[in-house]
Amino acid sequence: MKKGSNGTGLTYKFFDSLRLSLKSSAGVILLMALFITLIIHFITGDFYTKYSISAFFRQSTSIIIIGFAQTIVLLTAGIDLSVSSISGLSSMVFAILVAKVGINPFIAMVVCLATGTAMGMINGLFICGLNLTPFIVTLCTSYLFRGITYVSTKGMAVTGITKSVMAIGNGTLFGIIPLATIYMIIIAIILAGVLKFTKFGVRLYALGGNEKAAKIVGIHTKALKMSAYAISGVLCSIAGLLMILRIGSSQLNIGGNWVMPSITAAVIGGTSMNGGSGGVGGTIIGGLFISTISFSISMLGISSYWDDIIIGAVVLAIISIDAFYRMRRFNN
Repeated sequence: MKKGSNGTGLTYKFFDSLRLSLKSSAGVILLMALFITLIIHFITGDFYTKYSISAFFRQSTSIIIIGFAQTIVLLTAGIDLSVSSISGLSSMVFAILVAKVGINPFIAMVVCLATGTAMGMINGLFICGLNLTPFIVTLCTSYLFRGITYVSTKGMAVTGITKSVMAIGNGTLFGIIPLATIYMIIIAIILAGVLKFTKFGVRLYALGGNEKAAKIVGIHTKALKMSAYAISGVLCSIAGLLMILRIGSSQLNIGGNWVMPSITAAVIGGTSMNGGSGGVGGTIIGGLFISTISFSISMLGISSYWDDIIIGAVVLAIISIDAFYRMRRFNN
């Protein structure tokens, strides 16, 4: 098989990336997630049912796609705290165009994706143009974009999206696998191909690994960062769009709690917060692990507030372990 010569090559590379993730710490994470599901099913008898599996995939798909957005940015040694706000604002634009203006839903989708791209580029402009810290810039734009959403809707949900429009992203395959999950897999394959087969992907890893060295070899680091944040914006808008197609309205809380899970999914999956290493295969595993925890808490009837405690603790532990191994490598 010729790797990278066609769509089959992209698919091969995606699953090859996933296979390598299984051999790493991400593989242990996946086994832990499977073990948890078995325990929950033993206790409740409901996890491995048609309805629960479908609901689990719906929940995990959004987290994984947002995790992809964070992964692309983390590879550059950056971070994006505005992923939730971008999802909320861009998806609100889609809802208004379809439900209030009456524009063709496919045209509205294009506008939604363009809006997400524009917001990602705004982040990139401030970060690259003024050499500002990604943490500060994306924290500020997070409030900015969220504020625009509230002002535009006056705090009210945008309703009126018909079932025919919702069917674009709300159906299932074999009555179990949501269409949104199929879209996520397609996105993952494309991203894996871009990161592994293209100059853009190679340069992205080089930038995150050592920005000064990347500049020396002629890589336009600022343009590359801009592209990374633009791609992050597109992925955020896709996640928000799929959520609207699922619930049939633009709620103000769409994506409101996606920042930490997006970082957690990427980091647990092996993407370094210092840039230069990671990939979408690991992010899928990280997203599945987070979703397993949240879904299990829900099935056991435990307060959802425990999600924040557990996710925060997991991220802190993973970052600490990563820092420990980096110090050991440095000392050796």
